[in-house]
Amino acid sequence: MQACALLGIKQIFTSWSNPKGNADIERVIRTLKEDLVWSYDWDNPFAFQRALDKWVDNYNQDYPHQSLDYYNPCEYYQKYGKNKE
Repeated sequence: MQACALLGIKQIFTSWSNPKGNADIERVIRTLKEDLVWSYDWDNPFAFQRALDKWVDNYNQDYPHQSLDYYNPCEYYQKYGKNKE
C-alpha cells in the first residue's frame, strides 16, 4: 500500500507535460524553503518537524493566497467550497 493511502492523503497528479501544474507545486516548495528551511540552521530533526507543522498550519489557516483572491485556504473553502459539494 502506498504511503499516501496509509496517511489518508488523496494523491493526484498533473497531466503529462503540464508546466503550470509543476509551477504551482514548485512555488509552494520555494516559499517553504524561503520561510523556514533556509532561514535557520536546523540541527534537530524534531524541532524542524514541529516548525514545519506550524508553518503548514499557518500557510493553510492564516496566509492569504493570491490565487484564492487573497483569502487563506480555509476562508476560501468556507466561502466557496461548500457550494461545490
